Amino acid sequence: MLKKTLLYLLLVFATRAEAQNCTALGQNPSTAFPVCGDQKFIQHSVPICGNRVIPGPTCNTFGDGPHNDKNPYWYKFTCYKAGTLGFQITPLTLAEDYDWQLFDITGKNPDNVYTDRSMYVAMNWTAEFGVTGASSAGTSLDVCGGPRQPLFSKMPELIVGHEYLLLISHFSNSQSGYELSFGGGTAEIIDPVLPEITSLKYDCASYSIGIKLSKKVLCSSLAVDGSDFVLSAGAPAILSARGVTCSNGFDLDSVTLFLAGPPAPGTHVVTVRNGSDANTLLNVCNKQMLAGGNMGFSVPVYPAPRMATLKALPCGPDEVVLEFPDPIRCSSVAADGSDFTITGPAGVTIVSATTVCAANDLTNTVTLKLSGHIITAGNYTLSLTGSVLSECHIPSLPGGQAVFSIPPQPPVLLRGIPLQGCEPVAVKIGLSIPVRCSSIAADGSDFTIRGARPVTISGATGICNAAGLADSVELRFNAPVQTGGRYEVLTALGTDGNTLLSECWQPAAIGQITAFNAADTVNADFTFDLAFNCKLTTASFHHHGRNNVNTWSWLMDGADPFNIQHPVKIYDSFGAKAVTLVVSNGVCSARKDTTITITSELSADFSVDYGPYCPLEAVHPVDHSTGNIVRWTWDYGNNAVASGKEAVPMRYFPQFRDQDYTIRLIVENDKNCRDTAEHKIKAARSCYVEIPSAFSPNNDGVNDYFYPINAYKVTNLRLAVYTRSGQLIFETYNWQKRWDGKINGSPADVGTYAWMLEYTDQLGEKVQKKGTVVLVR
Repeated sequence: MLKKTLLYLLLVFATRAEAQNCTALGQNPSTAFPVCGDQKFIQHSVPICGNRVIPGPTCNTFGDGPHNDKNPYWYKFTCYKAGTLGFQITPLTLAEDYDWQLFDITGKNPDNVYTDRSMYVAMNWTAEFGVTGASSAGTSLDVCGGPRQPLFSKMPELIVGHEYLLLISHFSNSQSGYELSFGGGTAEIIDPVLPEITSLKYDCASYSIGIKLSKKVLCSSLAVDGSDFVLSAGAPAILSARGVTCSNGFDLDSVTLFLAGPPAPGTHVVTVRNGSDANTLLNVCNKQMLAGGNMGFSVPVYPAPRMATLKALPCGPDEVVLEFPDPIRCSSVAADGSDFTITGPAGVTIVSATTVCAANDLTNTVTLKLSGHIITAGNYTLSLTGSVLSECHIPSLPGGQAVFSIPPQPPVLLRGIPLQGCEPVAVKIGLSIPVRCSSIAADGSDFTIRGARPVTISGATGICNAAGLADSVELRFNAPVQTGGRYEVLTALGTDGNTLLSECWQPAAIGQITAFNAADTVNADFTFDLAFNCKLTTASFHHHGRNNVNTWSWLMDGADPFNIQHPVKIYDSFGAKAVTLVVSNGVCSARKDTTITITSELSADFSVDYGPYCPLEAVHPVDHSTGNIVRWTWDYGNNAVASGKEAVPMRYFPQFRDQDYTIRLIVENDKNCRDTAEHKIKAARSCYVEIPSAFSPNNDGVNDYFYPINAYKVTNLRLAVYTRSGQLIFETYNWQKRWDGKINGSPADVGTYAWMLEYTDQLGEKVQKKGTVVLVR
């Protein structure tokens, strides 16, 4: 027993959590097997599925877990006599665990057993193996799960007329089946009343008869060839029979008989007989309907379908929609539309017919496609020359007609083109009525253009609204129109095979004309002449005035405006001068921005190196002056003056310190105009390198730094300063970089410091010097 208890607990926690949907008939409450109390039912194999929780009484027994419909089968029956219900479930493998639970489903959805506890009647979920059920040996209707619970429950009391569901759940992990038998109780679950026909209904659409029975019978007892029934003499043969609920269940109470054709109007009789399967219909207890039972039904005279009316037409229709007051069969409408003809002023024909069909092959609407749009005004007649069939397969009467009128529509006319600006690359053409954007050829071939110069249309676009209609068209050119004159735009047949089409499909007449005027383009190019004297320059500007230019706007140096064709400007200075001209002929305008250079006929200029220059080193100015010069005067700034184009080499000897001198060159031309240029040079008092013996870095402006003096012309210079102990505290390779008397940013101590100096002099000789310097404060 301990081993079985452990196995039960393992199965509870390891297998009841697994579940997959049950799909076979009988494995769900809604598809339960119907059973009869005097029969034994054998289920040889149990598919693995289910495991949904089943509600029931609260259980507190040891080892009990959730109650699940594991690997289930469901059985249904009805109580015909009140009493107790006894039954037995015998596993084909006795060492397996089968459980069960009984539900009262009267007036309820069978699938509610998973949620509605009030449907519970009795149960047995013991963990013991072997035969189980309900019998007089049982003492309780509520046997919970777990070991050592009884295998038999007390027999439940059944109520007359109530319907019941019995769940058999296979807890063991195998597919071995079981036997189910009823007995031992006092309730009666065998129906004592045989089924019979309660109503008949003929369906003219499908040539079928619907039969309603008083009781449910087994689907398996219905002969599919319909031979369980026979019609009275003269009626069409029965071709087949179908149970209404047999596709997802085991029993039925409605049968449909399918006939070879329509019965004639009048009264007919359906009679029950033994079918090709040697029986009439059987109930769940295999009790037959009585052969010879019958019932009559009437077939009326069905009318022919009435002629359709026309759905409201749009303008320029290319199809018409017929609306039949009575359903007709889609299959009776010829797809090529040959059941109908159309006559009227326009030579259109019907090319096809389409229907929107329901699953039963019925429609009230037929759409006839025409060979083109009807754009010719007048009266038109649509005739039903063929035949269509009603829902009951009755052909239509010949001669049905529907009449409609097409009113006259306004033509598409070109309107004017707005005034164009300069160099138009497109024009916008107005239209008298909207046209379809889809009718506008994108390449612009619906139009041609002629005028003063050839113009090529490169494209066209409609100014379209959301409905796809345009009241104007923009024509684009492959180049701007730059030649003035009148240009005419004409309608043409486009490469899309049509001209512009109105909303009502009216074509625009070919050869319509509208026009626009273009202006000549202009340019602002100009010429100018310059006249010079010593101080002033006179500039005369000229514009050609071509292409009807009638306004000029000059701006000289950003300040002086002129509004004439040929202005004159006097400049009193030299250099680059900005000139702007804007011209217009009233439509087109152009602008020219340029710079002219005003130069003097005389310009003094020379070059000289700034230095510094050592004593005895000559300064050599070089003349670069321009103009018709007749006289040069050099002033060297040291009281020396010379004449002539070539400057005299000059030496400078400052007495006390290095000194700057200004050299001037004055030139004069043949018109007595003069110009002056000047440059500064630097002359050194001495170029002999000297080292001071002391310095005082106290920021008084005198001897505040230590450095080599007059090292103008040396190269490869290196100055190093050391403490008396030999520590390097300052080093430079630039003679103008001076020691400020600090070591690492802090003032050095007063005292003596050693220095070393190396350099290459002007003659290329390497020089080395060393000594000491005294730092005082």
